[in-house]
Amino acid sequence: MKIVRYLDKGIVSYGVIEKDIIKEIKGTPFNKIIFTDNIYPLSEVKLVAPSTPSKILAMALNYKSHILEIRKPPTNPEPFFKTPSCIIGSNEPIILPRGAGLVQEEGELVVVIGRRCGKVSKAEAMNYVLGYTCGNDVSAREWQSGDIQWWRAKSTDTFGPIGPFIVTDIDCSRLNIVVRINGKEVQHCNTSELLFDVPTLISFISQTVTLEPDDLIFTGTSGRPAQIKNGDVVEVEIEGIGILSNPVEEEK
Repeated sequence: MKIVRYLDKGIVSYGVIEKDIIKEIKGTPFNKIIFTDNIYPLSEVKLVAPSTPSKILAMALNYKSHILEIRKPPTNPEPFFKTPSCIIGSNEPIILPRGAGLVQEEGELVVVIGRRCGKVSKAEAMNYVLGYTCGNDVSAREWQSGDIQWWRAKSTDTFGPIGPFIVTDIDCSRLNIVVRINGKEVQHCNTSELLFDVPTLISFISQTVTLEPDDLIFTGTSGRPAQIKNGDVVEVEIEGIGILSNPVEEEK
């Protein structure tokens, strides 16, 4: 199932895509899905970020290829918080703030939690997943290295693009992830390379932080992310999900 949030005539709704048609659902997809009688051509509505999380946890150092040779792999998952206010949807601009210096993309698989999840085992964890979407953990590196906390390096407004869809019923363990800037490939990995897989992440987080429906887990990035600059277009493509595309602009 491919779930979207969309804007039509000033109203934001959830729907399910079938071919090029959106079938509107009542309420949210976190309860039993009940369709209304409304249908819309996909081309005639504006898609917005498919999730409105109460919290976002993102993983540091969860691909071996992203760990510098001087570092040892972590022995446990290393989550940090991103603020919900950084979320934008596909085709919305990433804004480079004045004074941020080097800003890089980080293409990632994002897990969307489907129901309340506290102190669950690894074996139970996948029962709490609604689906998956594409994400870009945009990062201001000078702030990340110079500040005591990562609050502005990772959570500046527009630094959390997600979308375009939430896709259910796919195997998240072997998905190809490709990131392109202006059509040139800058990252390429597979989720089979994660140091800590999705069930492990959910179980680990839920031991101390209860996850709620619509919360997000950014699962980590691979390799060496690339700099993004004014005028660029960044695409995060994940097998079976789609392409998250965002232009880059300087703060005016």
